[in-house]
Amino acid sequence: MGIFKNNVIGLVIDSKEIRAVELKGSRKKPDVAAWGKVKLPEGVVKEGKIIDSKLFGTSLDRLFTENGFKSRDVYLGVNNQDIIVRFASFPKVPEDKIRSMIYFQAQEYMPVSIEELELDYVVVSEKKTEEGEFINVVLVGARKKMLNDFIEAFSATQTNIKDIDATMLALGRAALIESNDGTFILTGFNNDIGNILIFSKGILVMARSVILTQISAGADSADIKNKSPEEEDDVFAEILFNEIKSSVGYYKMQTGEVIEKLYVLGCVTKQDYVALKLRETTGMSVSIPTPYTFLENRISKGRHISFKASDYVACISLAMKGLGE
Repeated sequence: MGIFKNNVIGLVIDSKEIRAVELKGSRKKPDVAAWGKVKLPEGVVKEGKIIDSKLFGTSLDRLFTENGFKSRDVYLGVNNQDIIVRFASFPKVPEDKIRSMIYFQAQEYMPVSIEELELDYVVVSEKKTEEGEFINVVLVGARKKMLNDFIEAFSATQTNIKDIDATMLALGRAALIESNDGTFILTGFNNDIGNILIFSKGILVMARSVILTQISAGADSADIKNKSPEEEDDVFAEILFNEIKSSVGYYKMQTGEVIEKLYVLGCVTKQDYVALKLRETTGMSVSIPTPYTFLENRISKGRHISFKASDYVACISLAMKGLGE
């Protein structure tokens, strides 16, 4: 019928929950059509990968039916160790030859065979040196098996995956909205994976990920699920602090540039506490971006519970990418 053809869903998952937002309209004038989250049974998703497709599908159906989702067009954010981000510099060539050149030379930057990966890239800047003109590129590789597992799981629920994006990049786009100069470090995290991204003048210049659910900093293979919520929050904050410290130090050594601003975008139950701890330990200017609060006043009729945009930042960023101009 096409009634909901302009509606798109931004959706993210981790080992504990599925979270999604449905937007309609355009990027300039979006409205919130539906939103919600559903808890996942233990073992259905592990470290950002689907383990039990059948139970996952049951939970996904419940999310959609209980929260009034109408569209089935999903822009999916994934966050796991099968997402590989690398930074490369290539000789500048005519625009119609960039793709073939990058695919030909990308292997030297990837730790696994590019035959195992779906490869994408973004040209972020250009530079001139004594050796010639070059383009700076962000390479994003995702293991094909992991992507196929997601596609099969969603297809079984009659859901159409329109695009798969790295959740960390979706959070990066959201953080850039509130940055006045585009220079900051962003730590994003869910219940499984932490991400550290450094932006300089609006350009992504460093990205790394760390698993948060296996080993606590300074301990011997402590399983995080046996800890209290407070202890778990402390573990997350400590691991992220160590990653931030090493990332900032490495970046300063390479460029001489000092990053003083830290943004925190994480799973809702931990975000405020982790931001507080990082403010204490890093000595940086720490804040939690809230780029989509305007959507709280753009809710479709019929919902009687309040929508808090800060609970769905990654989902909104993904859905906004899917909306037309």
